[in-house]
Amino acid sequence: MASTMRTLVIGLGNPILTDDGAGIYAARAVAEALPPDADIDVIEVSCGGLTLMEAMIGYDRVIVLDAFFDFQEPVGTLRLFDAGDLASTLNTASTHDADLPTALRVGRALGASLPPDEAIQIVGITARDVLTFGETPHPQIVAAIPAATQVVFQLLAAQEVRS
Repeated sequence: MASTMRTLVIGLGNPILTDDGAGIYAARAVAEALPPDADIDVIEVSCGGLTLMEAMIGYDRVIVLDAFFDFQEPVGTLRLFDAGDLASTLNTASTHDADLPTALRVGRALGASLPPDEAIQIVGITARDVLTFGETPHPQIVAAIPAATQVVFQLLAAQEVRS
């Protein structure tokens, strides 16, 4: 009997900081579109680093949806990469937490059951305004959420083919 791969979809961000809620809104769209019997967990996380790493413990595969701050790409552009390709984040400058790559290294060093970097995929939605209080993202972010949701389902389908 084949074991079931435990999959987690995480919406990362803060829905009261304008475009920073992009990951949360996209995760909600994924959750609404999943069939009721889907063996996929969908959660929302507002903190990165160690908190984000802890949410991944016990899963074989994780897909993170998040706002991605980039001046080079138009707002609403999607970027797909895995945790091994993840550069430093806003949390890198914080003395209160670690960035995700550091948190994953620490978790693994302490024996946490975490997926490998290539099994942690990040779907980034390019944003500019992630610090202004507001519960409504800019129209380009809202328009990108269905495409981000579609990318998640493509990633999930690709995994089913490989299993």
